[in-house]
Amino acid sequence: MNRPVLLITAGPTREPIDAVRFLSNGASGTVGIEVAKVALTAGWEVHLALGPVHQPAPDGVIHHPFTTACDLEKIAVELWPRVDVLVATAAVCDYRPAEPIAGKRKKSDDRWDLQMVPNPDVLAARGAEKEDERGPRVLVGFALETDHHEEEARRKAVNKRLDLVLCNTPDNLGVAMGDYVWLEPGEPAIPMPDITKRDLAVKIVEFIGTKVASRRCGRAFNGE
Repeated sequence: MNRPVLLITAGPTREPIDAVRFLSNGASGTVGIEVAKVALTAGWEVHLALGPVHQPAPDGVIHHPFTTACDLEKIAVELWPRVDVLVATAAVCDYRPAEPIAGKRKKSDDRWDLQMVPNPDVLAARGAEKEDERGPRVLVGFALETDHHEEEARRKAVNKRLDLVLCNTPDNLGVAMGDYVWLEPGEPAIPMPDITKRDLAVKIVEFIGTKVASRRCGRAFNGE
């Protein structure tokens, strides 16, 4: 049987304002990199789309570097026909400057108003294309919220057709461990306080492994 194919997105996006400035966030890519390491050990074919972070991609993964949200969308579109599972840990900027300046804007006393346009929603687009001839694929996402945490995370799970969403806060950016809430649609929330990102990755890989096994058993039952 072929190895299951996992696509992980990790790290921030950078959206250029001019030739030297950009919009971004503090995502370190650690959770996605840890998921990649655990999945490799478990025998997955791992594709890691990794944004601009200080950590290297682990040996053994198929590395797809990206900078902007549009870069990431192109990677996802190209790989999606082969993917069994998407674990979307990347912190994608929701907006980008409409018209980045080709050179460097000079400092002045003038006000600088940036017009912003929406970025592609990489995870929602994959949710809209969740089914293929093999059945529904498995989607895991993260919801970083500052208030109404569980409500917003459950809304995201429904809108993007997620099998699992991990709710967290900005305090988890760039740290080795943090507080998460594990949310599966239709199930009670499970708080996960003070968990290391490695331990979180282990739980995610166990979850997606079970889901993929069920998906493959369903195909076998149907005579495929």
